[in-house]
Amino acid sequence: MKLRKAYAAIAALLISAAIGAQQRLSDASTSDPQMQGTVLVQNLPTEPNDILFGGLGGDFENHSNTPADDTAAARFLTQATFGPTQTELGELKSIGYSAWVDRQLNVDPTLQRPMLESQIAADVAVNPRGAGFYVGFRQERWFTSAIKAPDQLRQRVAFALSQILVLSEVGTLNNAPIAISEYNDILLRNAFGSYRTLLKDVTYSPMMGQFLTTLRNQKTDWTLVGAVPTPGLLAPDENYSREIMQLFSVGLLQRNRDFSPVLVGGVAQPTYNQDIISQTAKAFTGLGYSCNAPATFGAITLNHNCGCTGIACNFSTSAFFSNPQRYNVVVGGNNALTALYHPDSYRPMSCYPRYSDTGRFQTAANNYAVLPAPNNTKLIISGVSINPSPVACYSATPPADQLACVNYCTEQVDTVVNTLSLHPNVAPFLSRQLIQRLTTSNPSAGYIDRVAAIFENDGSNTRGNLGAVVKAILLDSEARAAVPSANFGKLREPLLRLTAIWRAFGITPAANGQFGVTAPERAFVQKAFGAPSVFNFYEPDFQQAGDIAAANLYSPEFQIFDESTSISASDELWRRIFAGYSTTAVASTPFVAPINGGYLAPDIIDGLPDSNANLLNELDTRMMSGQMSATMKSKLLNFMDTTMASTDKRRRALSMIHLITISPEFAVQR
Repeated sequence: MKLRKAYAAIAALLISAAIGAQQRLSDASTSDPQMQGTVLVQNLPTEPNDILFGGLGGDFENHSNTPADDTAAARFLTQATFGPTQTELGELKSIGYSAWVDRQLNVDPTLQRPMLESQIAADVAVNPRGAGFYVGFRQERWFTSAIKAPDQLRQRVAFALSQILVLSEVGTLNNAPIAISEYNDILLRNAFGSYRTLLKDVTYSPMMGQFLTTLRNQKTDWTLVGAVPTPGLLAPDENYSREIMQLFSVGLLQRNRDFSPVLVGGVAQPTYNQDIISQTAKAFTGLGYSCNAPATFGAITLNHNCGCTGIACNFSTSAFFSNPQRYNVVVGGNNALTALYHPDSYRPMSCYPRYSDTGRFQTAANNYAVLPAPNNTKLIISGVSINPSPVACYSATPPADQLACVNYCTEQVDTVVNTLSLHPNVAPFLSRQLIQRLTTSNPSAGYIDRVAAIFENDGSNTRGNLGAVVKAILLDSEARAAVPSANFGKLREPLLRLTAIWRAFGITPAANGQFGVTAPERAFVQKAFGAPSVFNFYEPDFQQAGDIAAANLYSPEFQIFDESTSISASDELWRRIFAGYSTTAVASTPFVAPINGGYLAPDIIDGLPDSNANLLNELDTRMMSGQMSATMKSKLLNFMDTTMASTDKRRRALSMIHLITISPEFAVQR
């Protein structure tokens, strides 16, 4: 009892200190401003092809390419992976930062949907259960990739992108784990590719279509009432057109390349207005599930009964409104609507011209004529105008015009995506958020500018090369400085604290292959693809009240970190670290492998150094990049030498792992 109380006291001390101590990010204020086809298109911007920004030169080489020691190597891997491992530390020290990144850029993606789909298909064939049961399968698959996948940098960047181009299973997608995992794979496949391609794939994703309501979004049908053009009751949904601009590409305010606002007469300028949102929404109409052949999973066959094939499906009213089949069986007299869907549930959406805004009437009375201005065109961002379809598009469009109609439908969507990807705001907007997710919450204006320059041109006249952008973020002198600036760093996301511990000590899955974390949001207020809204768990401009806000600094992760959540996270981390270990006896810590959860294997814990001082040094290296302060080390060492003197080595080691994990010095990634 005495030991338990003492342990609780020091844990409480570290937790209560966490919020204030983490505000060391605000130790120094700053004067930096940052801290404070068939579609007829007009005025489409072009990519830069005559200006080189020096490739990955600039300020990226003002540091050694080889880690000076384990501390520097571990610090880099904390930024670039889900947590350093001994193997990766050795590899990084051997080949250097740049070569390590290049090697990771060329590792094939470890995709999640194919394996998850096979796993769920096998389970429902033997013991079918309701779709909600399988949601945990996706979370397990995500943790498996985060912990074990060889493409660590890609997995980490995809996780970062999932908090920028947000999609969540909370709400309409709560029973679609396979589709959610395919969206994760979209991010994985595009993590080092073209931003334009990524934005296009996200736009055509039926998962995003459900989440932000572009799936079956319909145009306004204009007809003639007498001689007067009259709109129907339907109006295009504006949800996605708003969020693709506000959150996925350009943001609310015009920005310079260093992310400082563009000022006219001292006033910040908006990037777009409500009319542009409404006009853009017209381009995102007519998208529905694609129609493909039956899909077979072992003995299970699923259909998507569209009643058509080929281009005829694009003009089918029933196909536009059809749903891919979900495997449904009767179990115990009740329907078991499982999580196994026909693949059309996650394949890219198709265009249905009858429901797409073509700038024309929807009536045969005047042969589907072009609408009178201004309703015949769509004026979107950057002054780009999309002119009406050159041919009439309706349910009975003649075969000779059908391809032109489908092309118009898809190309107007592509025009919006292309225009946004070429907007000057995108480079600083996306660069800043990727920096925040990987290295620091408060990048300097210079840091953002250098990375944004690479986004604009990677040195080979390519815009939006995300692989080059990620490399620039990680190799920048601000990220690799031996002594980071006072404002450099970020609060570790709750999930990243857990993965760091598991990777540092080689988590062992249970006999059933599971880690046993199916609902991490209960303790951590965070889970992959489980944000409460499209605005993520926390916003990039969130400022913790107090010293951080007073210094005009940003602290996104603090939006879900407070006295309550710090305790719930601490408790959950204790359960994960001590999984399988009994603490009922003071002098011994026996182990029995958990049935349904991962654990730190006894041979790993028992293999740690015996002496308290050496143990603490080893944990400092593995968990904190060797950056533990002398004060913290002294307190923990004293705690082991006195209060924990009568306990066995296992208990001391596990207790120190937990105390370090919940400490403010571990919580802040520097």
